[in-house]
Amino acid sequence: EALQAAIQRARATGVAADLIAEAEALVAAEAKRSSARSALAEACADGSRAVLEPALEAARSAGLGAEELAGAEAKLREELEREEFLAAVLRELEASKTVDMKSLDAVRDAKARLGDAIAEALERGVKESALAEAEVRRKKLHNTVEDLKGSIRVFCRIRPLSRKEVDQNDANITKQIDAMTLHMWDENQKEYPFQFDAVFTPGTQEQIFEDCKDLVQSAADGYNVTLFAYGQTGAGKTFTMAGTPEMPGVSPRTISEIFRVVEAGKSRFDFKVRGSMLELHRQDLVDLLAKGDTTKKTRPRPLNVRMEKSGAVAIDNLTEEDCACAEDLANLLERGNEQRTVAATEMNSESSRSHLILIIRIVSTNKETGETLNGKILIVDLAGSERLKKSQTTADMQKESIEINKSLTALGDVIEALTKGQKQIPYRNHKLTQLMQDSLGGTAKTLMFVNCSPAGSNFEETLNSLKYAQRAKKITNAR
Repeated sequence: EALQAAIQRARATGVAADLIAEAEALVAAEAKRSSARSALAEACADGSRAVLEPALEAARSAGLGAEELAGAEAKLREELEREEFLAAVLRELEASKTVDMKSLDAVRDAKARLGDAIAEALERGVKESALAEAEVRRKKLHNTVEDLKGSIRVFCRIRPLSRKEVDQNDANITKQIDAMTLHMWDENQKEYPFQFDAVFTPGTQEQIFEDCKDLVQSAADGYNVTLFAYGQTGAGKTFTMAGTPEMPGVSPRTISEIFRVVEAGKSRFDFKVRGSMLELHRQDLVDLLAKGDTTKKTRPRPLNVRMEKSGAVAIDNLTEEDCACAEDLANLLERGNEQRTVAATEMNSESSRSHLILIIRIVSTNKETGETLNGKILIVDLAGSERLKKSQTTADMQKESIEINKSLTALGDVIEALTKGQKQIPYRNHKLTQLMQDSLGGTAKTLMFVNCSPAGSNFEETLNSLKYAQRAKKITNAR
């Protein structure tokens, strides 16, 4: 500006034109350098190659010195290095798509190579968004390894701190390390690492179901599939499994996916979908569809769990309804949910006091061959697990809590027996495990959600839940 003003005065006083021209050239060059500096600063803030390269070219053309270029050049080198590591990830991603997915060693090796490439890319600063597809593939390879080994899949979901916990200055004692690893700390800062098939903190309902929906096809293919949620009262089990009308959970999304699969396969198969719903309240099995049916004047007949010769679990006298569309099955779910036993505890104003079981049977008959496949989806929302002192229930509700903990202990015993490969599995020790007998171990495909609180005040409950889930992770199924 000072030079511009001097030029104006020079013209007014009749200074030679060649001197004025030289001064104007200096002004133009400085303006170009100033513009280049601004563009370079913006490019450094952006950090992308597409912006850095032209900014650097313009800066060199404007005559900026090496010192002024150094920062942007360093950023460009880092970006080019990130691109190289991203390219390596993409190569491994493409290579993994040609792997023999029936070979445990081949899938495990592909998972390791892709995982290493992702880890190196992240270390070099490649953005998570650029690695999303590769991360999805890595998880799929991991889950395939688990399926080939026949292990149960376990997903961990940590809810946010509640308003009450925030108001009480409760500390968050959990941290997601990566897509499959969670660490937690006690009051002495002792660290407890856990690894599962997936960790969500808390993730969206869509993200949660994205990792479940392939199991619907397994049921259509004639397998038994079980989805169940475990955790203390108030940890988010019912939100995960049922959700809300605005944010539907696993159960309603499974229903939609079932009929999507039915629609996609109807040219080759005739499908029949049937649904039933019951709760295990204390030691009593309750038919929730009969419980809510006011048109029946007779008392519902008692439910009896038995094993058929085929190894399938059968429940005598349980109401089972044909469902021709997703709306039919969704209405059945809603009617059953309305009849579930709940009560207020210190942990939750509307605590589920029973185990809720939705049973969906899918029968598919091949139109050409006549082959019939019978699949089943068992969706279980377990009652909350916690100490009586913690839930502060009284009298009759304490008896409920005792029965709930007995049933969860029985389930844990079954899981431990399966883990150790024992010949005798104690399924008959409780009605809950009798119900789930064809859904844990064997050829069943099982997905467990462990729902946890992140609050320090719930340290013991969260630690116990994570240990319980980690034990379940070791179940192996018959091939």
